[in-house]
Amino acid sequence: MRPLQHEPETLLMERVRLGDVQAFEEIYRRYWSVLYAQAYRRLQNRESTEELIQDFFTDLWARREKIAIESSVQAYFRSAVKYLVLHFLQREEVRRNYLLAAVPEPSTSDTEDQVALRELETWLHRHVENLSPQSRKVFELSRDQHLTIPEIASMLGISEKTAENHLGRALKTLRIQMKDFAVLALFLLFE
Repeated sequence: MRPLQHEPETLLMERVRLGDVQAFEEIYRRYWSVLYAQAYRRLQNRESTEELIQDFFTDLWARREKIAIESSVQAYFRSAVKYLVLHFLQREEVRRNYLLAAVPEPSTSDTEDQVALRELETWLHRHVENLSPQSRKVFELSRDQHLTIPEIASMLGISEKTAENHLGRALKTLRIQMKDFAVLALFLLFE
């Protein structure tokens, strides 16, 4: 049995005020779980709740000489913890808003990049359609289906050299046309 177990809370607090560590430990044992449960109901986070209750008792000990409790000790503690929880939640809200504000909005350059990429894909599709049927087929198998030259040759029933030649012609044609597209794009961009 603990020596202060049956001591009234008002006398315990008076002893705490005078620096009695055993009285403080008894107050801690009596109220820790009640205050923890109260704070946890609002915070729903074990670590934050434990930290908040620990801070409450640390502050209680640090300010023990100045504390004047005129109602019940439990009511005083519950009220103090209620305000600590509210303060904690306000700080968390401010922190969350700050973090949200720090996340950059999708920039117009991202949107512009997406538009430019779609335009390039459209341009490429249109120009691939203008290739000879065999060159277009070899190009599509190489780029869209990621097949190797031997696989393309086998699939189309042509030699590997012929498949290479068709792919080379397709790439050369697209490169030439791409230069014209790039010059036009730069011209429009800096107009």
